[in-house]
Amino acid sequence: MGKGSRTIGGNRVKRALRRICVYLPDWLVMQIDNLRTYGRILNLKKPKFYGEKLQWIKVYGNLERFTTLVDKYLVRDYIKCKIGEEYLTRLIAVYDEVSEIDYRYLPEKFILKLNNGSDKNIICKNKALLDIDKTNKHLKKLYKEDYYKYTKEPQYKNIKKKIVCEEYLEDKDGALIEYNLHCFSGKVKLIEVHTGRFKIYTEDYFLTDWTRVYTRGKVKNSSGEIKKPMYLEKLIELGEKLAEGFEYIRVDFNAVDERLYFSELTFTPANGTDRFRPIEKDLEISKLIDLERYNDPIVM
Repeated sequence: MGKGSRTIGGNRVKRALRRICVYLPDWLVMQIDNLRTYGRILNLKKPKFYGEKLQWIKVYGNLERFTTLVDKYLVRDYIKCKIGEEYLTRLIAVYDEVSEIDYRYLPEKFILKLNNGSDKNIICKNKALLDIDKTNKHLKKLYKEDYYKYTKEPQYKNIKKKIVCEEYLEDKDGALIEYNLHCFSGKVKLIEVHTGRFKIYTEDYFLTDWTRVYTRGKVKNSSGEIKKPMYLEKLIELGEKLAEGFEYIRVDFNAVDERLYFSELTFTPANGTDRFRPIEKDLEISKLIDLERYNDPIVM
């Protein structure tokens, strides 16, 4: 795709496993994922670990009703209604097919992504260096994939595929901070902070008063201090507006020079395959998810 672009996510082992999962039944894929994550057989009758509860939610949470909320194009209307258009990244274009993309009319910097699933972003920082043929070839490959068949996450099953082009975001230092708000019963309880996405990538966890929580997922914690953001109160307010009515949802925002931009809504983060470490912290966070509330009506 050239020196002017890059893709996020994926490695050879992960891609190979995903290809195999397409041909396996849902229950077997979930068992494999749980074995890889926790080293134990999945218990859907009495799930106790965080990832186990996410697998339970995939089976019994009726996630198909949230298709428009995980569609990275259609969710924009929901965001406009709930918190306002000013929190949306500028939309440049939307395409139904790769062949529709005319790079002549795109700005020097942009992001191309599919509206379904994750790990499908192409980041272009310099259009003059972009290899258009390789980029289109990669997009066509992604477009052919059925994300649901890989992950067995029902919310992605019926998304009508589109290619979305949005403005490229970075702050004055060429960085981007991502906040993942873990919301339980409509309240932010845990804030996951990602820094160094394009350099030394780290993630850290905080309570809403910015007390540090000593846990981690697959990504290492940072070694330095992460200052409490000036917009923390607004970040939590926005997150809880979007989380209203849902038992468990992760609401993601990006921050650029003190300005917040909505990123995505996630009902089964990392598909239940990223446990919290140490395991005691995983169990503690898992207890915040009340599975009995999944029969309650949803406020949207």
